[in-house]
Amino acid sequence: MNEMQPKPKPVTFKLDLDLKNYLWEAKTCTGCAMCKYGDWIYVPSATEYDFSWICPEWEWGVMDQYGTAGRIKNILALFSGDLPVDNPTLKEIVYRCHLCGGCEVSCKRNLDLEILMMHEALMVQLVNAGVGPMAEHKILAERIHRTGNYFGQAAKERNSWASEGIDVAQKADLLYFPGCYASYKYNSIAKSVAKILAAAKIPFMLMDGQVCCGYKLFTVGLIDDVVAVAQKTIKKIKDLGVKQVVTECADCYRMLKVEYPKVLNIATMDLGFEVLHITEYADRLIKDGAIKPEKEFREKITYHDPCGLGRLSEPWIPWEGIRDADDWGKLKPAREYRRGANGCYEPPRDVLRSIPGVELIEMRRHHHNAVCSGSCGGVREAFPEQQAFETDVRVREANYVGAETIVTANPRTLEVFEESLSRMSAGGMTKNIQEIRERFVGADKSLGVTAFHIKRVYDLTNLLASAIR
Repeated sequence: MNEMQPKPKPVTFKLDLDLKNYLWEAKTCTGCAMCKYGDWIYVPSATEYDFSWICPEWEWGVMDQYGTAGRIKNILALFSGDLPVDNPTLKEIVYRCHLCGGCEVSCKRNLDLEILMMHEALMVQLVNAGVGPMAEHKILAERIHRTGNYFGQAAKERNSWASEGIDVAQKADLLYFPGCYASYKYNSIAKSVAKILAAAKIPFMLMDGQVCCGYKLFTVGLIDDVVAVAQKTIKKIKDLGVKQVVTECADCYRMLKVEYPKVLNIATMDLGFEVLHITEYADRLIKDGAIKPEKEFREKITYHDPCGLGRLSEPWIPWEGIRDADDWGKLKPAREYRRGANGCYEPPRDVLRSIPGVELIEMRRHHHNAVCSGSCGGVREAFPEQQAFETDVRVREANYVGAETIVTANPRTLEVFEESLSRMSAGGMTKNIQEIRERFVGADKSLGVTAFHIKRVYDLTNLLASAIR
């Protein structure tokens, strides 16, 4: 008679950035490739095959090692000791990931594995081992530490956009938190936020000594730096006594609302203030009758969901307990999952619909299924050729559905789309299609080929401000 095997012990589990907590995830992954595609409906179509992917780096790299299924095999090899943490190929494939969350929402249709947290923890592991981040990321981190902003410009210039003709209150319930891009590169967006608030007669403050939110530091695994920024920023905001914080940057929005609570082990609801993207706030103002878009904008528009404003923006809820191996791996106590469906999707679209003349057309991938623009994470800095390919695929998708204008709600996304529009207008669409054909045998010769008719790219904040008289 076989001796009775001992019952497996429950495994303690905490949602944090310690890779050891995700051994279950790594073992449970079946390699089903749901994390590859955003929607299986379009996969059989040769003309729309490349518009079915949810993982941009997997499509760029083709091989499974560039996607979640392959990356998880590498994580298992790390756990077993078969793969050293300083393996150069491992480092490359880890930092080609955008941490955009596409794989996360796809996996949670089936298994509810914490795929994104595992990827974030893997980057932290590489940093703690002295392997990461990439050289380009270290240069960027030094620049942010030295100047307090992404661009390395003078800290005193951050709020210079507000020096003339803009009424900034000394004390208000609302704090405007302009990101690095609106502060230094796209001043028009910061001024548009001020115009929208002024039109609704909403006073707002700016924060003295504001620094970069730390988004880029977070997405390359420099968590100790992010914790320091989060602690200082939250303290400053609380000291101001504001009730709401509004930003135009999807990455700042995500950091303030989700990642700061995550690294500080608190819930979003316990921040002590409400975090809003300007599109959310403007949508409320429009529906309350405080502002009314009147100027007509008669074009076919498609809206791109920034990852940080969409699927990655659900409030953070800390959790710690056990995963009971003797009860089908159930989590105890039960927890609430973040599956991406409750991100900020409709407010930007409702704002667009409120502008006279706008015809809104959805791309094949939208809402929580939207593919990353290529601007997320540290890919743009370390692997610009990969980012350009991925952005061009997204712009070609907008063109394919018949849009004339692409609108987004994140300055960093606006930047990569503007660069892609320049490339595509100069024949880049043909090059991008040829790259797809070379990657995938069987791709139809007519793969998404239409005349290129995208005229412009807008940030939604600027578009709304221009429609308000």
